[in-house]
Amino acid sequence: MPEENTPARPAAGLRTWQFLKGLENASGASAHFQVRLITIDMPECRRQSGVSDRIESKTHEHFVVSKNDIDLLKKIQHLHDEFHPDVIISVNTYPSYIAAGIKSLTPLWADLNGWIMAEAQAQAFKMGSNDYLAHYFEMEKKIIEAADKFSSVSKAQSNAILGELATFGRLNKESFGYKFVEHIPNGTEWFTNEKSAENAEMSLNLPENAFALLWVGGYNTWVDEFTLFKGVSEAMEKCPNLYFVSTGGQISGLDGQTFEKFKKLIEESEYKNRFIFLGWVETAAMPSIYARAQAGINVDRRCIETLTGARNRLNEMMKFGLPVITTLGSEISYEVARVGAGLTVKSGDHEALAAAITKIYNEWNEESAKFKGYGRNGLEYIQNECNYSLTLKPLIEWLENPRPAPDRGVDVKFEGGAAVKIRMVWKYLRANGFKKSFQKFLQKLKN
Repeated sequence: MPEENTPARPAAGLRTWQFLKGLENASGASAHFQVRLITIDMPECRRQSGVSDRIESKTHEHFVVSKNDIDLLKKIQHLHDEFHPDVIISVNTYPSYIAAGIKSLTPLWADLNGWIMAEAQAQAFKMGSNDYLAHYFEMEKKIIEAADKFSSVSKAQSNAILGELATFGRLNKESFGYKFVEHIPNGTEWFTNEKSAENAEMSLNLPENAFALLWVGGYNTWVDEFTLFKGVSEAMEKCPNLYFVSTGGQISGLDGQTFEKFKKLIEESEYKNRFIFLGWVETAAMPSIYARAQAGINVDRRCIETLTGARNRLNEMMKFGLPVITTLGSEISYEVARVGAGLTVKSGDHEALAAAITKIYNEWNEESAKFKGYGRNGLEYIQNECNYSLTLKPLIEWLENPRPAPDRGVDVKFEGGAAVKIRMVWKYLRANGFKKSFQKFLQKLKN
């Protein structure tokens, strides 16, 4: 979770925190929620193994189950049965898959934080194999068939979910007029350890007059490592004090190739000494890194994951008042352009990327008002449009009167059968008249 001092701050934890705090911040007569939080611990995010089964909290009950626990579902079922919840809110795809397996009559809200099938496609492309697709498809299918309500991280993903609902027969006569999907973009606010006086300081060992261009987090399958390298390198040629500073690295179990390819390009570069890699750093040290950086960068491939996904690194950079440079594609990248929080470029265009980096570098050197405005605009956008209360409004409104989806228990078979086809023909004849239908049939025979 974001307020734990771990060497990684995964998107899943950020999203869970957003939902938890949105519930706690909710106001109104009906907005008092007794929350039992169950988190699935990711051992790869910890430097030391082991975590308590229960974490003390003043605002909610918090239970932890390890992702590697063979009795994971059994333990969560027990926690469910003991609590008797009025609703289940599952945040992120894997927890939603687990929640879909809970035996319960309780309405289920499944938050699909990114489209897993687009992520699977990107992984298949990088790994050169389609073997990964079936695993992710089964997860998504189980969620789509079980949940009563969905939320997406982007409007494009909302449309993808609607397509899946149609594919599995859930856009039917019972659900006509029902709003299955709500758009909940990523939100962020200040975490306690980001403003604490005990924050760890991390020295970047940069020259005093260095311009630090910051990359934050993992190099996932949708990162365009070649455009990133070429764009930054060409900018370094024109900007003598430009340094690339990166936290994070490869993502264990998902993608080790992208980061390694990026590092290999750098090793053969004349500017290799101006690429600084800090690795996965504890979250308490991040504020000092943001404070030393002059701008942030994000470079994506043009792919379906980019079009349907989110980029937490952009939200966090803007929260810290950093001007950002990003390729266009994700929903948040267009928000950067809309509010004037930085510069945006076309995906795959390393020359345009280099020009954007050079432009911001020069504006920083000139101490221009425009450079200062990028950071101010981004910070205002995060505070006004990405706060937890605003982003979680659709969920809070649903919680005023949560109900199962109107098609719960309805099983639509697309294959049909003789009886179904006969009923369809009979309904058509009754609606259009026997004589008119027979005339149409004769006309078709003549043609």
